[in-house]
Amino acid sequence: MNDLAGNKRIESLDVLRGLALILIIFFHSSIYNFANIHKIDFEDPPLLIIIMSFMALWGGIFIIYSMVVNTIMLSRRSEGSLIFKPFLYVVIAGLIYVIIHYLLNIFLGRWNIDFINNMPDLTVVAASLRDSKLEFPGYTKYFEGSSLSTIAFNLILLTPVLFLLLKHIRKERTQYLLLGLSIALIMILSFARISIFPSFERAVESRHFLAATFFSFTIANPYPLLPYSAYGLTGMMIGLMAYHGRRRLLKLYALPLGTLFCVYGLAGMTEFDKSISRPDFFWYFKTNFELGFFILLIVTALLMQAKNNRLLTRMALLKWFSRVSLTIYLLETTTSELFRVLWFHVVPGWDQTINGCLLFGGMNVLLWSIILFFWQKAGFLCSLEYFWVKMFGRLGKQSTKMDFIR
Repeated sequence: MNDLAGNKRIESLDVLRGLALILIIFFHSSIYNFANIHKIDFEDPPLLIIIMSFMALWGGIFIIYSMVVNTIMLSRRSEGSLIFKPFLYVVIAGLIYVIIHYLLNIFLGRWNIDFINNMPDLTVVAASLRDSKLEFPGYTKYFEGSSLSTIAFNLILLTPVLFLLLKHIRKERTQYLLLGLSIALIMILSFARISIFPSFERAVESRHFLAATFFSFTIANPYPLLPYSAYGLTGMMIGLMAYHGRRRLLKLYALPLGTLFCVYGLAGMTEFDKSISRPDFFWYFKTNFELGFFILLIVTALLMQAKNNRLLTRMALLKWFSRVSLTIYLLETTTSELFRVLWFHVVPGWDQTINGCLLFGGMNVLLWSIILFFWQKAGFLCSLEYFWVKMFGRLGKQSTKMDFIR
């Protein structure tokens, strides 16, 4: 097969993922430390807040990325004979991601904020560092979704779909057609989340934990399977095109598809009041715009890889962020909270203004850049990715996560 990556690790996607992670660190550290965030009208937020919230919610690109690289990897390993074992490893990885999701949501991750009472719903680490005593979040914290949980369930549910697609539908054109129709159908049906969402709220309030858990993954904020399973299917479609070396299809089908979603999303967003606090029509069109925007970014990155762009070799820092992205994602709140204490001694009252918080976000990116500069010299020893490779290596699955660290 004329694999766009030449049977190697796709450096252009590493660069893109690294950039996305830097933006997440920057905006997470900025937004979640703004002391006056409760004064913002989230039913009609200022344009700057809309932009910042969009830039902070880059989890969607990780959902697409995950399925792109896993689709390419599984397609490569299915050459000659199609067996389920490699696909099973990916499903197991998805189950591990579910565990990591709860570890992040309860102990290590960011938090939600009660904007009316200005009361942050802190995770264990954040609460304990701020209040200097061990604290646990309320029970509602167990029912928050995350990009990790959506990646997990996309891997668990869509990997068998990929296996069946490769086994029973040999024509590429039919594969792309089915995937394209499925993506469009799910995005249209995600309208339903607006009316279903109150069922999730009632389940949490009435402590119907089984229903609340189901809804937490399917319709709850911020990355529900409805519509983000469509992001996973999009990654599968792009991954198949990349594996088969379909540059022309990526240019003439995927890029226009991304543009269509962007235009559709933007057109809808201008027709409804700006809101980022709960599911509504503005949210629906925003997810369409994000899908289109992320398609354009990922396809452009793949086409850069196909051209063997020399610029990619000069972006070592972005690739360092990408290689240990999961480790950074798990630890960025802890480092931010520790750095927060020190920064108050350097710039008192910095959390009272947006500009002060943006400066703090930039300093967090700089801090991680310094950490990675020294850590990469040791091959990112003891990172989560390091142990991930060791664990799956013992199961017989090879990984490129720690290859060519430089």
